[in-house]
Amino acid sequence: MGRALVAYGCGSPVRLPIVESLALGAGANKFIPFANPSYQGGDSIVWGLIRGAPKIMFDTVQNGCDYFQIDNAYFGRNIYYRVTLNALQLSWIPSSVVSDRYKLILNQFGKTILPWKQKRNGPIVICPSSDHLHHFMGGTLESWVSSVIAEIKKYTDRPITVRYKELMPKDDIDAEIHEAWCVVTHVSAAALDALRLGIPVIVTGECAASPLSTPIQEIERPFLSNGREELFSLLACGQFTPEEMIKDNVLEAVRLLSELRP
Repeated sequence: MGRALVAYGCGSPVRLPIVESLALGAGANKFIPFANPSYQGGDSIVWGLIRGAPKIMFDTVQNGCDYFQIDNAYFGRNIYYRVTLNALQLSWIPSSVVSDRYKLILNQFGKTILPWKQKRNGPIVICPSSDHLHHFMGGTLESWVSSVIAEIKKYTDRPITVRYKELMPKDDIDAEIHEAWCVVTHVSAAALDALRLGIPVIVTGECAASPLSTPIQEIERPFLSNGREELFSLLACGQFTPEEMIKDNVLEAVRLLSELRP
């Protein structure tokens, strides 16, 4: 007999239906919608990083079980939602393209992966992750911005702009970064937007863009590496619509993806 599976909505007023969809499709034994829940044992489905979610993830691992973390999509926000096994994001590149699903998703939004942009005249654009993400990682948004700007200035005198996530309209990032020298973030999906546009990235935490990231000390010679199609193909297979979650047990697909890690 397998382990119990409990879904925790953690009180997210907008995302509870997403968690419930995944719970239904996966045959969860229980769905707990409220914030700051207590761990019930077994494997866990959990939304986000606030309202008790980190404690559920910690307790699940401490008990030798698995958690499936749900959050906003790598790309295709508010239609797709990523689901990751014992991690916040997939963070490696497969040896080959996994499927063409990424093209279908990008096409839905009128997007495609553009060639690397060799000539760029814009500033270095810093895109901080959310404040609660920085707290989860043990820091603050303000301290990260200050420290990363100081580090960048050791290696370049290019102009720097900061794009704060909470102050900007959703899904408008392309116009702001399409001429950037590079995009710098901790783990924000803004790095994936940049990679899609052919703009190099620097990330300071482990995230989906990590395998294609340039070290800060190389900011004047940023990497324009192969592997973007392979990366996007992997990520597309790790995110789902609520309808897909209900129709199929997508947790099986998520487990299979984790086995592709080199």
